[in-house]
Amino acid sequence: MRYFDFEDSKYGFPLAIDAHRFEDNTDLIFVSGPHTINFFEIMFFEKGNGVAYTNEKRIELCPGTILFASPNQIKQCDFDKNGVKGFHLIFKPEFLESFFQDKTLVYKLPYFYNYSFAPYIVAMDGDFGLFKSMLSEIVFEVGAFRSDSLNMIRALLASILLRLDRLFRAFHHIASESANNNLLTRFKMLMEEHVNSNLNCNQYASLLKIHRNELNRKIKAYTGHSPITLLQHRKIQEIKQRLLLDEQSIAQIAFELHFSDPNNLSRFFKKLTGLSPSAYKQKMQNDSFS
Repeated sequence: MRYFDFEDSKYGFPLAIDAHRFEDNTDLIFVSGPHTINFFEIMFFEKGNGVAYTNEKRIELCPGTILFASPNQIKQCDFDKNGVKGFHLIFKPEFLESFFQDKTLVYKLPYFYNYSFAPYIVAMDGDFGLFKSMLSEIVFEVGAFRSDSLNMIRALLASILLRLDRLFRAFHHIASESANNNLLTRFKMLMEEHVNSNLNCNQYASLLKIHRNELNRKIKAYTGHSPITLLQHRKIQEIKQRLLLDEQSIAQIAFELHFSDPNNLSRFFKKLTGLSPSAYKQKMQNDSFS
């Protein structure tokens, strides 16, 4: 499986954001086969049809589709490159942190580090047209960089992300009280921070200074899933990435993720995916999500 790193100095100077029109670089944007990234990615489909898989969730692509991906998610696009139009927006979290002075921002956005909802929306023509206008400005500013371009790009990106936040919540009928919810944000951050550990719900509740029953009730109300389900999904994602990208053995993964033994990891993996780790790896080496 291929891994894509962000090119910080692509333009000859450090810049933690990039944007392209699909039609300008289809071979780079529409990579064949499963792959993963170390940055945040949003794809805006203006024209064309196809299928995308993000963490193996199948998404039918059509005009108006907006697709989201977070670092380390396994993704694939099967798309007819002929006649495709749209925008590809990628950035690293530090690009926003210095502007908002808020390291939790990407965790507050429901479409990033998302283990509850399919990572896409279909925007109405008016909304998509507004995104198209702002993305065109970002592409221009990146290509003709000037002394004030950085602040201009950050302002445009912030507007895009916040508008997408509204649309994503409406599209997936996400409870309004989850917006800017500190508990959910902190829980998502802790999941990423402790992904290599084997903390249980009681330990997460302790870190969050909340009773386990209250943690379970609130997280389920905000996401539709219990904390244990979200933790299991995140653990499975980590195992899959290590199997495919790092070429680690089952024994090594079990040791590093604090499973009691490799058989325990294999049972856990098969229970949640329906496949043994070796069968899953073989399937993905054949470039198949189906």
